[in-house]
Amino acid sequence: MSLQAAFRYLIDNLRGTKHVRSVRVLDEGVMLVEVTQIGFYEEIVIYVLAGEISTGFIKKTLNANSHADRHTLYILALELITEDGRTAQMSDGLRLLLQAYNSTIYTYRIVGRGVEILGLHIDRAGRVTLGEPVNLADLSGEYAEINTRYILGVRKVAGFNRLPFDTHHDYEPEIEVERFPSHPLQEFYDLLEVSVSANLAEIKQAYRQKARQHHPDADKSPGATERMQQINDAYARILETLEEV
Repeated sequence: MSLQAAFRYLIDNLRGTKHVRSVRVLDEGVMLVEVTQIGFYEEIVIYVLAGEISTGFIKKTLNANSHADRHTLYILALELITEDGRTAQMSDGLRLLLQAYNSTIYTYRIVGRGVEILGLHIDRAGRVTLGEPVNLADLSGEYAEINTRYILGVRKVAGFNRLPFDTHHDYEPEIEVERFPSHPLQEFYDLLEVSVSANLAEIKQAYRQKARQHHPDADKSPGATERMQQINDAYARILETLEEV
């Protein structure tokens, strides 16, 4: 019953959100949301889940949606993640979500006769921090670079941008890169507009910003596709170097 209530809440309230062009039900617990951004629009597939989530399901849906030029968002029942509200019930599926979504995922819970959608952060020790209810108007697509044995490469994800806690990625260590007078990858760092001393979290953040700014869906200027390819290549080269450190 709680899944149906959360699903209906999202449909009704997203349809009443100004920048949402349309909401279409694809399957039980699955909807396609078309969101208007400045100068373009993006499609986001939202999965509202009450059962166990597997790595196979995440891999299949993330890959298929990204290939179809759609972003993906999973919203899980709170009891799937934690029984006591303090410690996460870790599984391979949950770990993959945390890696793909920068240690922050989304959950729903029933409060009285209402529904709340919240951001939820899990640290290395499995401690859970619940945020305040999200603003559905903050729904937007993002790009995530995922390096796991299940998924490798950039995928299109989605979330509610304004979160009440630091979204520093707890599942990969920050790697400090020594500053050199003339860095061999200087041109690639310049493309992302970060210093060669930037840590991994800063590099990822810069890449996400550049990817959103210059993705062909958003950047209609001549050469946008080539510029996006240069950004992807720069990001890949920097990551390769950091993995060797």
